Amino acid sequence: MRVKAVPLALALMTSLAPLAEPADKTVWTVGVFDGSSCEFAGGEPHGAFNFVAGQDQPRTAWYAFAPVAWSGKPAYPTSAPRSIDFSIAGRPEPAYRLKVSLLIEHSSVPALRVGINGGLGMFCLHPRLDYNMGDMVAAFYSAYARPEVEVDFPGSQLKTGTNSVSLQAVPAGDKGVPDAEFEYDAIELHQADPVPTAGSAHAEPTTFFQKHGASVDERVDVFVRHGQRPRSGRVELVIATLSASRSTPIRSSEKTVFLSRFPSSHPVPKAHLTLVVNGHTAHAQETLQPQKKWTLFLVPHVHLDVGYTALSP
Repeated sequence: MRVKAVPLALALMTSLAPLAEPADKTVWTVGVFDGSSCEFAGGEPHGAFNFVAGQDQPRTAWYAFAPVAWSGKPAYPTSAPRSIDFSIAGRPEPAYRLKVSLLIEHSSVPALRVGINGGLGMFCLHPRLDYNMGDMVAAFYSAYARPEVEVDFPGSQLKTGTNSVSLQAVPAGDKGVPDAEFEYDAIELHQADPVPTAGSAHAEPTTFFQKHGASVDERVDVFVRHGQRPRSGRVELVIATLSASRSTPIRSSEKTVFLSRFPSSHPVPKAHLTLVVNGHTAHAQETLQPQKKWTLFLVPHVHLDVGYTALSP
Protein backbone atom coordinates (compact mmCIF):
# COMPACT_ATOMS: atom_id res chain seq x y z
CA MET A 1 0.00 0.00 0.00
CA ARG A 2 2.80 2.43 0.86
CA VAL A 3 4.54 1.82 -2.50
CA LYS A 4 1.34 2.49 -4.46
CA ALA A 5 0.68 5.74 -2.58
CA VAL A 6 3.88 7.39 -3.82
CA PRO A 7 2.92 7.75 -7.51
CA LEU A 8 -0.58 8.84 -6.47
CA ALA A 9 0.87 11.59 -4.29
CA LEU A 10 3.13 12.70 -7.12
CA ALA A 11 0.16 12.81 -9.48
CA LEU A 12 -1.80 14.96 -7.04
CA MET A 13 1.12 17.35 -6.61
CA THR A 14 1.44 17.67 -10.37
CA SER A 15 -2.27 18.34 -10.88
CA LEU A 16 -2.30 21.02 -8.18
CA ALA A 17 0.65 22.91 -9.64
CA PRO A 18 -0.33 26.55 -10.34
CA LEU A 19 -1.15 27.48 -13.89
CA ALA A 20 1.13 29.93 -15.64
CA GLU A 21 0.03 33.51 -15.01
CA PRO A 22 -0.94 35.55 -18.06
CA ALA A 23 1.67 37.97 -19.34
CA ASP A 24 1.48 41.44 -17.84
CA LYS A 25 0.17 43.82 -20.48
CA THR A 26 0.75 46.98 -18.44
CA VAL A 27 2.90 49.60 -20.18
CA TRP A 28 3.15 51.92 -17.16
CA THR A 29 1.28 52.93 -14.00
CA VAL A 30 1.35 56.22 -12.10
CA GLY A 31 -0.03 55.95 -8.56
CA VAL A 32 -2.13 53.23 -6.92
CA PHE A 33 -5.82 52.50 -7.61
CA ASP A 34 -6.87 52.78 -3.97
CA GLY A 35 -9.23 55.79 -3.92
CA SER A 36 -6.55 58.00 -2.38
CA SER A 37 -4.24 60.73 -3.68
CA CYS A 38 -1.77 60.53 -0.79
CA GLU A 39 0.96 58.95 -2.96
CA PHE A 40 1.18 62.15 -5.05
CA ALA A 41 2.83 65.47 -4.34
CA GLY A 42 0.92 68.27 -2.69
CA GLY A 43 0.87 71.87 -3.83
CA GLU A 44 0.93 73.03 -7.45
CA PRO A 45 3.44 72.93 -10.33
CA HIS A 46 5.24 76.16 -11.12
CA GLY A 47 6.18 75.48 -14.73
CA ALA A 48 5.88 73.06 -17.65
CA PHE A 49 4.89 69.63 -16.38
CA ASN A 50 6.38 66.45 -17.91
CA PHE A 51 6.38 63.15 -16.02
CA VAL A 52 8.66 60.38 -17.35
CA ALA A 53 7.12 56.94 -16.74
CA GLY A 54 9.50 54.47 -15.13
CA GLN A 55 11.89 57.24 -14.10
CA ASP A 56 10.09 59.94 -12.07
CA GLN A 57 8.51 59.25 -8.69
CA PRO A 58 4.80 60.15 -8.20
CA ARG A 59 5.41 61.44 -4.65
CA THR A 60 7.68 64.21 -5.91
CA ALA A 61 6.95 64.57 -9.65
CA TRP A 62 3.14 64.21 -10.01
CA TYR A 63 0.74 66.64 -8.31
CA ALA A 64 -2.59 65.36 -6.97
CA PHE A 65 -4.64 68.56 -7.32
CA ALA A 66 -5.80 69.71 -10.77
CA PRO A 67 -8.09 72.76 -11.15
CA VAL A 68 -10.09 73.42 -14.30
CA ALA A 69 -8.53 75.37 -17.18
CA TRP A 70 -10.87 78.21 -18.12
CA SER A 71 -11.14 79.03 -21.80
CA GLY A 72 -10.43 82.64 -22.69
CA LYS A 73 -8.36 83.20 -19.55
CA PRO A 74 -4.57 83.21 -19.11
CA ALA A 75 -3.00 79.76 -18.86
CA TYR A 76 -1.48 78.86 -15.49
CA PRO A 77 0.97 76.00 -14.85
CA THR A 78 -1.39 74.45 -12.30
CA SER A 79 -4.23 74.06 -14.84
CA ALA A 80 -2.12 73.41 -17.98
CA PRO A 81 -2.00 69.92 -19.57
CA ARG A 82 0.19 67.47 -17.66
CA SER A 83 2.20 65.10 -19.84
CA ILE A 84 3.36 61.55 -19.21
CA ASP A 85 6.23 60.61 -21.52
CA PHE A 86 7.07 56.95 -22.18
CA SER A 87 8.95 54.82 -24.70
CA ILE A 88 7.92 51.83 -26.82
CA ALA A 89 10.90 49.75 -27.88
CA GLY A 90 9.34 47.78 -30.73
CA ARG A 91 6.27 48.00 -32.90
CA PRO A 92 3.15 49.20 -31.00
CA GLU A 93 0.47 46.63 -30.19
CA PRO A 94 -2.87 46.72 -32.12
CA ALA A 95 -4.78 48.50 -29.33
CA TYR A 96 -4.32 50.14 -25.93
CA ARG A 97 -6.47 51.29 -23.01
CA LEU A 98 -5.75 54.34 -20.87
CA LYS A 99 -7.39 54.12 -17.44
CA VAL A 100 -7.67 57.29 -15.34
CA SER A 101 -9.14 57.19 -11.82
CA LEU A 102 -10.02 60.55 -10.24
CA LEU A 103 -11.44 61.89 -6.97
CA ILE A 104 -14.13 64.57 -6.76
CA GLU A 105 -13.56 66.53 -3.56
CA HIS A 106 -15.22 69.81 -4.52
CA SER A 107 -18.69 71.03 -5.41
CA SER A 108 -18.37 71.02 -9.23
CA VAL A 109 -17.32 68.30 -11.68
CA PRO A 110 -15.16 69.17 -14.71
CA ALA A 111 -14.50 67.04 -17.80
CA LEU A 112 -11.22 65.32 -18.64
CA ARG A 113 -9.30 66.23 -21.79
CA VAL A 114 -6.94 63.48 -22.95
CA GLY A 115 -4.17 63.98 -25.49
CA ILE A 116 -2.31 61.13 -27.22
CA ASN A 117 0.68 62.34 -29.23
CA GLY A 118 -1.18 65.58 -29.98
CA GLY A 119 -4.60 64.08 -30.76
CA LEU A 120 -7.22 65.39 -28.31
CA GLY A 121 -10.49 64.02 -26.92
CA MET A 122 -12.83 65.20 -24.13
CA PHE A 123 -14.53 62.76 -21.73
CA CYS A 124 -17.39 63.43 -19.32
CA LEU A 125 -16.95 62.15 -15.77
CA HIS A 126 -19.50 59.86 -14.07
CA PRO A 127 -18.73 60.11 -10.33
CA ARG A 128 -19.98 57.45 -7.91
CA LEU A 129 -20.13 58.15 -4.18
CA ASP A 130 -17.17 56.68 -2.32
CA TYR A 131 -17.45 55.90 1.41
CA ASN A 132 -13.97 54.42 1.87
CA MET A 133 -12.49 57.77 2.96
CA GLY A 134 -9.39 57.44 0.82
CA ASP A 135 -8.56 61.11 1.42
CA MET A 136 -9.22 62.86 4.73
CA VAL A 137 -11.59 65.35 3.10
CA ALA A 138 -14.11 62.50 2.69
CA ALA A 139 -14.83 62.79 6.42
CA PHE A 140 -16.21 66.31 5.90
CA TYR A 141 -17.54 66.30 2.31
CA SER A 142 -20.67 64.19 1.83
CA ALA A 143 -20.43 64.21 -1.99
CA TYR A 144 -16.92 62.68 -2.07
CA ALA A 145 -16.93 60.56 -5.25
CA ARG A 146 -14.68 58.59 -7.56
CA PRO A 147 -15.06 58.61 -11.37
CA GLU A 148 -13.07 56.42 -13.73
CA VAL A 149 -12.40 57.03 -17.42
CA GLU A 150 -11.25 54.27 -19.77
CA VAL A 151 -10.01 55.40 -23.18
CA ASP A 152 -9.56 52.70 -25.83
CA PHE A 153 -7.50 53.69 -28.86
CA PRO A 154 -5.70 51.91 -31.72
CA GLY A 155 -1.97 51.32 -31.55
CA SER A 156 -1.56 53.34 -34.75
CA GLN A 157 -1.74 56.47 -32.57
CA LEU A 158 1.55 55.45 -30.93
CA LYS A 159 4.99 55.05 -32.47
CA THR A 160 8.27 53.31 -31.84
CA GLY A 161 10.29 55.48 -29.52
CA THR A 162 9.04 58.32 -27.32
CA ASN A 163 5.29 58.92 -26.91
CA SER A 164 3.27 61.30 -24.77
CA VAL A 165 -0.11 61.22 -23.03
CA SER A 166 -1.51 64.46 -21.60
CA LEU A 167 -4.32 65.03 -19.07
CA GLN A 168 -6.17 68.24 -18.22
CA ALA A 169 -9.28 69.30 -16.29
CA VAL A 170 -11.57 71.39 -18.55
CA PRO A 171 -15.13 72.78 -18.24
CA ALA A 172 -17.83 70.18 -18.91
CA GLY A 173 -20.17 72.74 -20.54
CA ASP A 174 -20.14 75.98 -22.45
CA LYS A 175 -20.39 78.05 -19.27
CA GLY A 176 -17.78 77.98 -16.54
CA VAL A 177 -18.79 76.67 -13.11
CA PRO A 178 -16.84 77.78 -10.01
CA ASP A 179 -14.88 75.28 -7.95
CA ALA A 180 -14.56 72.70 -10.75
CA GLU A 181 -11.51 70.54 -10.12
CA PHE A 182 -10.41 67.01 -9.25
CA GLU A 183 -7.66 65.01 -7.55
CA TYR A 184 -5.76 62.16 -9.20
CA ASP A 185 -6.10 58.64 -7.81
CA ALA A 186 -4.07 56.66 -10.38
CA ILE A 187 -3.33 56.41 -14.12
CA GLU A 188 -2.44 53.34 -16.15
CA LEU A 189 -1.76 52.40 -19.77
CA HIS A 190 -1.97 48.78 -20.89
CA GLN A 191 -2.56 46.69 -23.99
CA ALA A 192 -6.21 46.00 -24.89
CA ASP A 193 -8.46 44.29 -27.39
CA PRO A 194 -8.98 45.97 -30.79
CA VAL A 195 -11.26 49.02 -30.73
CA PRO A 196 -14.60 48.85 -32.62
CA THR A 197 -14.40 51.01 -35.73
CA ALA A 198 -17.69 52.82 -35.05
CA GLY A 199 -17.00 53.39 -31.35
CA SER A 200 -19.42 52.75 -28.49
CA ALA A 201 -22.45 54.29 -26.78
CA HIS A 202 -23.83 54.20 -23.22
CA ALA A 203 -27.22 55.46 -21.93
CA GLU A 204 -27.86 56.95 -18.47
CA PRO A 205 -31.35 58.03 -17.26
CA THR A 206 -31.19 61.25 -15.22
CA THR A 207 -33.26 62.94 -12.51
CA PHE A 208 -34.42 65.66 -14.94
CA PHE A 209 -37.98 65.51 -16.31
CA GLN A 210 -40.01 67.56 -18.77
CA LYS A 211 -43.77 67.74 -18.98
CA HIS A 212 -45.39 67.39 -22.41
CA GLY A 213 -49.16 67.72 -22.15
CA ALA A 214 -50.42 65.01 -19.83
CA SER A 215 -47.17 63.00 -19.90
CA VAL A 216 -43.84 63.48 -18.18
CA ASP A 217 -40.69 62.49 -20.06
CA GLU A 218 -37.40 61.65 -18.40
CA ARG A 219 -34.14 62.94 -19.80
CA VAL A 220 -31.71 60.22 -20.92
CA ASP A 221 -28.08 61.12 -21.58
CA VAL A 222 -26.34 59.01 -24.21
CA PHE A 223 -22.56 59.15 -24.10
CA VAL A 224 -20.88 58.39 -27.41
CA ARG A 225 -17.25 57.36 -27.83
CA HIS A 226 -15.68 57.51 -31.29
CA GLY A 227 -11.98 57.36 -32.08
CA GLN A 228 -12.25 59.26 -35.36
CA ARG A 229 -13.62 62.63 -36.42
CA PRO A 230 -17.33 62.09 -37.24
CA ARG A 231 -17.87 63.31 -40.81
CA SER A 232 -21.36 61.79 -40.73
CA GLY A 233 -23.33 59.57 -38.41
CA ARG A 234 -26.13 59.23 -35.91
CA VAL A 235 -27.01 57.58 -32.62
CA GLU A 236 -30.36 55.83 -32.10
CA LEU A 237 -32.03 54.88 -28.81
CA VAL A 238 -34.81 52.27 -28.81
CA ILE A 239 -36.52 51.31 -25.55
CA ALA A 240 -38.10 47.87 -25.73
CA THR A 241 -41.44 48.88 -24.18
CA LEU A 242 -41.89 51.84 -26.51
CA SER A 243 -43.06 51.59 -30.09
CA ALA A 244 -41.09 54.62 -31.30
CA SER A 245 -37.34 55.04 -31.54
CA ARG A 246 -35.36 58.25 -31.21
CA SER A 247 -32.50 59.11 -33.51
CA THR A 248 -30.26 62.18 -33.69
CA PRO A 249 -27.08 63.14 -35.55
CA ILE A 250 -23.93 62.79 -33.46
CA ARG A 251 -21.97 65.86 -32.52
CA SER A 252 -18.31 66.48 -31.85
CA SER A 253 -18.97 66.37 -28.09
CA GLU A 254 -19.44 63.14 -26.16
CA LYS A 255 -22.96 63.64 -24.75
CA THR A 256 -26.30 63.52 -26.61
CA VAL A 257 -29.64 64.17 -24.90
CA PHE A 258 -32.83 62.16 -25.42
CA LEU A 259 -36.28 62.47 -23.82
CA SER A 260 -38.05 59.18 -23.13
CA ARG A 261 -41.17 57.88 -21.37
CA PHE A 262 -40.76 54.84 -19.12
CA PRO A 263 -44.06 52.95 -18.68
CA SER A 264 -44.87 52.08 -15.06
CA SER A 265 -45.78 48.53 -16.12
CA HIS A 266 -42.12 47.82 -16.94
CA PRO A 267 -39.93 49.55 -14.31
CA VAL A 268 -36.63 48.20 -15.69
CA PRO A 269 -36.85 48.51 -19.48
CA LYS A 270 -34.34 47.23 -22.01
CA ALA A 271 -32.67 49.68 -24.36
CA HIS A 272 -30.93 49.11 -27.65
CA LEU A 273 -28.35 51.60 -28.88
CA THR A 274 -27.19 51.89 -32.46
CA LEU A 275 -24.19 54.05 -33.34
CA VAL A 276 -23.27 54.85 -36.93
CA VAL A 277 -20.05 56.79 -37.57
CA ASN A 278 -18.60 57.37 -41.04
CA GLY A 279 -20.46 54.36 -42.42
CA HIS A 280 -19.48 51.96 -39.59
CA THR A 281 -22.15 50.58 -37.23
CA ALA A 282 -21.97 49.38 -33.62
CA HIS A 283 -24.76 48.01 -31.38
CA ALA A 284 -25.17 47.87 -27.60
CA GLN A 285 -27.84 46.39 -25.32
CA GLU A 286 -28.45 47.92 -21.87
CA THR A 287 -30.82 47.72 -18.92
CA LEU A 288 -32.06 51.18 -17.91
CA GLN A 289 -33.02 52.07 -14.35
CA PRO A 290 -35.55 54.97 -14.34
CA GLN A 291 -34.67 57.58 -11.75
CA LYS A 292 -36.76 58.86 -8.86
CA LYS A 293 -38.90 61.96 -9.31
CA TRP A 294 -37.93 64.50 -6.68
CA THR A 295 -40.06 67.31 -5.29
CA LEU A 296 -38.08 70.39 -4.29
CA PHE A 297 -39.40 72.75 -1.62
CA LEU A 298 -37.88 76.26 -1.65
CA VAL A 299 -38.12 78.23 1.58
CA PRO A 300 -36.95 81.87 1.42
CA HIS A 301 -34.93 82.77 4.47
CA VAL A 302 -33.05 85.85 5.64
CA HIS A 303 -30.48 85.74 8.42
CA LEU A 304 -29.18 88.80 10.22
CA ASP A 305 -26.18 88.84 12.54
CA VAL A 306 -26.82 91.91 14.68
CA GLY A 307 -23.43 91.59 16.31
CA TYR A 308 -21.71 92.04 12.96
CA THR A 309 -23.97 94.77 11.56
CA ALA A 310 -24.88 97.02 14.54
CA LEU A 311 -22.79 100.12 15.13
CA SER A 312 -20.70 100.16 18.29
CA PRO A 313 -22.14 102.37 21.07
